[in-house]
Amino acid sequence: MSDRRLGTGTDRAVSDVIGYVLIFSLIVTTVGIVSAVGFSTLDDRQSAEQINNVEQAFDVFATNVEDVYREDAPSRATEMRLAGGTIQYGEPVTITVRRADDHAVNHTMELTPLVYTERDSEVVYAAGAILRGEPEGSAMLREPPFVLEPDRSLLPFVRTTRSVGLSEITRDGTVRIETRRTNANVTTHPGLEDGGTLELVVDSPRGTAWDGYLRAQADRHDDWTYDESTATLSFETDELSVPRSRVQLRLVT
Repeated sequence: MSDRRLGTGTDRAVSDVIGYVLIFSLIVTTVGIVSAVGFSTLDDRQSAEQINNVEQAFDVFATNVEDVYREDAPSRATEMRLAGGTIQYGEPVTITVRRADDHAVNHTMELTPLVYTERDSEVVYAAGAILRGEPEGSAMLREPPFVLEPDRSLLPFVRTTRSVGLSEITRDGTVRIETRRTNANVTTHPGLEDGGTLELVVDSPRGTAWDGYLRAQADRHDDWTYDESTATLSFETDELSVPRSRVQLRLVT
């Protein structure tokens, strides 16, 4: 009788220990999963917020550059907080406007874009436009200062170039981007209403964003077309003006 009661108490003690172990393991596992997922989500949110802040800083930068090439300001400086990201010069972008039957109407600009990168995301300034790049493609956040209309078209060529010095900065603190105009001129082609089609071609590593912009321009007029295979917008205008400005960039820590 007493032996039976002793065995029952031992079994109950073992069961309690096993229960405690299982509960403790469950708690540890739950905390581990929540921590891993929570920290990952928090890290992603911080990265997204940083990219959003950089977009705003690039918008200020674009406005400052516009002051240099359009408002005749001698120079401008823009401060930007990197928070661990990288600011650098990107691969060249080439923009051409031409008329197939008139070699006098042929203007090409090769520019150096300014690129901020963090993980797989990037924010880019090129030709007055701001672009956002992701692994799945790119989008245009701010359009270039082009005015395309049937009666008169204006294509400001903002040719950004790098100066001597740093070509890439990665840090947690603030950097300064200095801009200075070194050259400016303008060419105007009146009397284009006699016929002929103009072509605007953009050769960029971020073709998705430019495709969207140029296609939208073509959709505004029935007789304008966009060929995605050649990144060419075909349009007609009575007068074409091409102001060209060379703006030198300098990265300063």
